[in-house]
Amino acid sequence: MKIEKVNGYCLSSHYGDGKVFGQPLGVKSIGVIEVVTDNGFVGIGETYSAVYVPELIEPTVNFIESLIVGMNPIEIEKVYDSMDIPFVGMNGFIRTVIGAIEMALWDIKGQIEQKPLYRLLSETNVNNFDVYSSGGSVTYTPDEIKKDIEKIPFDSYKMRVGVQSWEDDKKRVRTAREELGSKDLMVDAIMGTLNTWNRETAVDNVNSLSNQNLTWFEEPLHPANLKDMKWLKIETNVPIAGGEGLSGKLDFESYLEIDCLDIVQPDITYCGGFTRAKKIIEMAKEKNKKVALHVWGSSISLMSALHLSIATDVDWLEVPTVKLDILSKEFEMIKQIIKNKDYSLQNGLGIKVTNDTKNKFPFVRNSGYKIQK
Repeated sequence: MKIEKVNGYCLSSHYGDGKVFGQPLGVKSIGVIEVVTDNGFVGIGETYSAVYVPELIEPTVNFIESLIVGMNPIEIEKVYDSMDIPFVGMNGFIRTVIGAIEMALWDIKGQIEQKPLYRLLSETNVNNFDVYSSGGSVTYTPDEIKKDIEKIPFDSYKMRVGVQSWEDDKKRVRTAREELGSKDLMVDAIMGTLNTWNRETAVDNVNSLSNQNLTWFEEPLHPANLKDMKWLKIETNVPIAGGEGLSGKLDFESYLEIDCLDIVQPDITYCGGFTRAKKIIEMAKEKNKKVALHVWGSSISLMSALHLSIATDVDWLEVPTVKLDILSKEFEMIKQIIKNKDYSLQNGLGIKVTNDTKNKFPFVRNSGYKIQK
């Protein structure tokens, strides 16, 4: 059996209420990778980078394809090593594409061995993990936060802050806390509102919410700012979370060695695929850290994270509440699987992208995430 073809493409759809922060067209794109074998198996993966630079997915995949066509798809590490381009493949954008191809290889392996993917990652483990609803747009008013919480599928809730005045944000957080009662509340500053907070601002803002019983405060500073992240963890009394923007095992090793996070948040569609994500989780547990899998993609991303959550010692799984039309029926199905804890899943990943789906959601150019000034 050989890899015959690797396809990379983007799908786009209406997103949320059409006024989601960072998506000025009211559209979101996802990056899908398909690995096709010479005997008809098709595996799929998703790359988080399509949220930001969707136009780069197809040409990047076309180049990487030339490195692995003809290889055995179930020799996953050998294929991965062939894609691991010196310097540029170590982390960042290309790492996310390589990781999505690796995800597709695991899907193929599960189909061949007739096992759900989580059983390939662990033959026996069935992990008991918590789930949280992730919404709370930075633009929402307190009333909109209240309405958002009223319709969440899971009791715990994460909201975004950092665009409105800090006094307004504190009111929004207080509203969320009042609505949730004693249930978990998480706050996400989106990389220090995409690198506009300095360390003094971050410390002041985090500590000003210390009376809200937050489960964590996520990314109050840009993830590249290791020195200040360490200082912030020392100077604040709210658990600090981060990791969605780290794209390789070495990045996480640095974070864990410096000890600047309480909760580690790898995203399987960004950190290099199943094997790297599993290793990152193991590294975090060795350092006695909690792990919360980050998910901000389609059903492909959520199902991949679910397999990983079942098979490893993950503490929390994120489930986005903003509606994405692409594979929306599958997304609702996965939520029911999680609620019922019924893990009798299909072989491999268990998600397919049909030609009908591809035709229904054609790629919209210039739909990448943009900061609205």
